[in-house]
Amino acid sequence: MKRRKHRKIRVWLIVVSVIAALAALAAAAVFLFQTRSFVVEGNSYYGENTITTWIQNDRFSVNTLYIMAKYNLTDADLPSGVESLKITLKDPWTVKVKVKEKEMAGYVDYEGAYLYFDGSGIVSLRSNQLIEGTPYIENLAFDTAKVEMGKKLPVEDDTIFGKIVEVSKNLKKCDLTPDKMSCTDGNVQVYFGIVEVLLGSGDYEEKIQQVSPILAKLAELYPDTAGTLHLENYDPESESIRFVPSA
Repeated sequence: MKRRKHRKIRVWLIVVSVIAALAALAAAAVFLFQTRSFVVEGNSYYGENTITTWIQNDRFSVNTLYIMAKYNLTDADLPSGVESLKITLKDPWTVKVKVKEKEMAGYVDYEGAYLYFDGSGIVSLRSNQLIEGTPYIENLAFDTAKVEMGKKLPVEDDTIFGKIVEVSKNLKKCDLTPDKMSCTDGNVQVYFGIVEVLLGSGDYEEKIQQVSPILAKLAELYPDTAGTLHLENYDPESESIRFVPSA
């Protein structure tokens, strides 16, 4: 009888010890891991304050462990121009945020600012800041009344976004940076100074490979001459490529 009573006492002591340990851990999690500051890195066109304000717009963000779990273990909402937020702790009360921003495919003018969209055509950022390396897209018709952050830019033919991405990818591959890009009736044109290059609606890789040597030849033969380089119907079997000087 006594042995059974001692065993019960030992069990209760273990239970009480476990509860006390869990309570201590819970108290440490609440009081030690209180959010006091942030360290943000990797952001370029989003300001640090924008990122921290986004994270803190959650009543449980007072706890650094909660923030870390939310952004590392769940599919948490992110600012429209951010691909991911990786959260670590510099110390128990300092949140370290590593930002991976989306690569913007292009931008258009919109209500006195620049409206940036990603490769899927998703409106990702409205800013007065120019993002280096992102092409300006001219003549891209869209319904300004239906523009919504985080949604696709409301254009008539959304296949144009894939064309913009493909052209941009091949321009980068050839170390070419146009002054702007234009989209008209499903066709793409790029501009290098006073020279317009018509690329048509596809087969961009081969066409863009011709641009650099032709521009060099034009500068040699027709210096300071504005005109249009016709690559929209480029045929690798043909030796002639048409350049039409402006009237």
